Amino acid sequence: MPLMKRFLVGCLALVAALFCQQTTLAADAMKIGVLPAADSLLLHAAREDGVFSAHGLDVELVPFQSALELGAAMRAGSLDGHFGDIINVLMQNENGAPQLIVATTSHSSPKARFFGLAVSPRSSAQTLEELKGKSCSIGRATIVDFVLDALLENEGATGSLEKRDIRQIPVRLQMLLSGQIESALLPEPLLSLVEGQGARVLLDDRKLRLPLAVIALKKPERADDPAFADRASRFRAALKEEADRVNADPDAYKTMMQKVGLLSPKAAPHYAMLRFEDPFTPLGLPSEDDIQSYASWMRKNRLLKKGVPALADIVFQEKK
Repeated sequence: MPLMKRFLVGCLALVAALFCQQTTLAADAMKIGVLPAADSLLLHAAREDGVFSAHGLDVELVPFQSALELGAAMRAGSLDGHFGDIINVLMQNENGAPQLIVATTSHSSPKARFFGLAVSPRSSAQTLEELKGKSCSIGRATIVDFVLDALLENEGATGSLEKRDIRQIPVRLQMLLSGQIESALLPEPLLSLVEGQGARVLLDDRKLRLPLAVIALKKPERADDPAFADRASRFRAALKEEADRVNADPDAYKTMMQKVGLLSPKAAPHYAMLRFEDPFTPLGLPSEDDIQSYASWMRKNRLLKKGVPALADIVFQEKK
């Protein structure tokens, strides 16, 4: 082959390779909605540490202050996935935004708390009985609403608090600390934040046995889409790698939580660093019983009108 011809062939091959590489990168770009909960650290850390990039993923994190706003973004098709809860996933699937749960970021455990019932520093209530009939701030139809009911049921105090629907988490905090509302059900690290400012935690989720926060990705049109399965598997592998890093050096990642705005300096001294525990997090996936527990509560609260999807239609099935 003449020298010039070989040169042209080589140039064409290089251009083709670069084009393919750019196409692959574009296909693997992911826009994920996040809420300011402690375990969303896993997503922030994987991005900061370059772990997503190492697995061929270009992940952009989009912050939201409420599950309602995040759900609207998913329905609008502006996100490829989100950090949230099973309630939101079930609602989105019913409302035309089908998605698959691909990871669990928090699961109730005796070793750690993720949610708790905090009483205002200005309240005189010292026990759940003294709080009876008073106001509790929640985000209705979200995981905090579900957890509050579960906690009260465990204490034999179902319906003992007057729920107030305050969607914006910063507003919920401000009203609690100023005494405008008696109590609030909050996630970590916000729970530690208000505790550090004089609030008292009367109940927490350590006795529950449920997945509490999950990551879901927009469901592909084809159930057997190999590109989606490959991307989801690499996404899960990146989360597992990052979880191991967090577990190995919790102090460094506590600092990172402050850097990305998940932990305030006021809350940091009071906050017990989270830990990802096999087999529940991050690669553990909700079981059919887990899904049914949430679905039953949702039907009782008239949040679901249709039947519950089959497990394979709502939870990612990774091929071995």
